[in-house]
Amino acid sequence: MSPIDTTAAWRVPVDGMLPFKDWDGDYVVYNPLTGSTHVLDIVTGEVLKAIMVAPATSHELCRHVAELLEVPNDGWTAENVHAVLAALDELGLIEPAGLAP
Repeated sequence: MSPIDTTAAWRVPVDGMLPFKDWDGDYVVYNPLTGSTHVLDIVTGEVLKAIMVAPATSHELCRHVAELLEVPNDGWTAENVHAVLAALDELGLIEPAGLAP
């Protein structure tokens, strides 16, 4: 896995929201570009939801996850968020949006 650029923003690769549903912490998302449906855990689902609202940097997403889980926004949180971003990127659910302003 290549390192995540913390200054780059992430976005969904389609206009609007991806078809998305959550049930008791399990998130299901359909990728219209690939025709695949994916089941996501709560953290991955929440990261994707945040990116669907507006492009976000990994730094912003780390803060969001730390608040969600009520944990420190530290290296452990950043490592896990970077793994989530890499997984979502590999699934084609997000893509780099360029450098944040």
